[in-house]
Amino acid sequence: GLALVVEDRYYRPSSTMAPFMACLRCSFAAAPVADAKAAVARIEALSGIRLSESQARRTLHKLGMKYRKTASLPGKCDAQLQFDFYQQEMLPRLAQAAKGERKVFFVDAAHFVMGAFLGMLWCFARTFIKTAPGRQRYSVLGAIESHSHEIISVTTEGTVSAPLVMELLDQICAKHQGTPITLILDNARYQRCKEVAAHAARADIELLYLPSYSPNLNLIERLWKLTKKKCLTNRHYPTFGEFRAAIDDCLSKMSRDYLPKLKSLLTLNFQIFPFHKSS
Repeated sequence: GLALVVEDRYYRPSSTMAPFMACLRCSFAAAPVADAKAAVARIEALSGIRLSESQARRTLHKLGMKYRKTASLPGKCDAQLQFDFYQQEMLPRLAQAAKGERKVFFVDAAHFVMGAFLGMLWCFARTFIKTAPGRQRYSVLGAIESHSHEIISVTTEGTVSAPLVMELLDQICAKHQGTPITLILDNARYQRCKEVAAHAARADIELLYLPSYSPNLNLIERLWKLTKKKCLTNRHYPTFGEFRAAIDDCLSKMSRDYLPKLKSLLTLNFQIFPFHKSS
């Protein structure tokens, strides 16, 4: 009859691991494992069931876990201070920049040491990259705008100092006269000094200093990472002149040749570390 026709007879095998999934979830959330072998031992200790390594991996996937690379957290960073700075200082200015009422630049210096920047390659045998002794350094003090991704930079083969920062401020001011400007920068001594503060005040530029140990809130750090990937990783330059020219060329065409990658990389999504809210 009709009752038998519509009856659900679909076979659904039940896993012997099902009663232990909640317990496993709590255990792995508290203390992740580095490999499947460790997962096998943990599962056996909690459930009494011995799985193969492939079965353990499938169980981890069922729990919603993925094999992810760990990330570094500056040991001295204050997560609460970062969150307050992001909410109270950065977001209001970025909102103004989105409306065209302000220019917000993220500022930082990158120190490129001439040597081997090693990376991963698909190859039949291990590839060896020639490297220099690493005694020559090319420093780039750069600023990148939060929404247009305009890049302004000054370079030196010497030490980055306050005069170089003031030169960067002059370039930014000359390009955006009549528009409120905010620079978000770290607490490097050559940036947080009386000379730079006075020069910025004369140019009517607001300097907004990040909390200590907060590279995760500085957008330009992603630009330096992309620069290394595009022109330095797995490449050898015989002379310092060629090394310097490669960096200059990469930065000059960044907004043209790598614009899609730049837009996806420089989204205004920042890593906010967990913290305990005070009562």
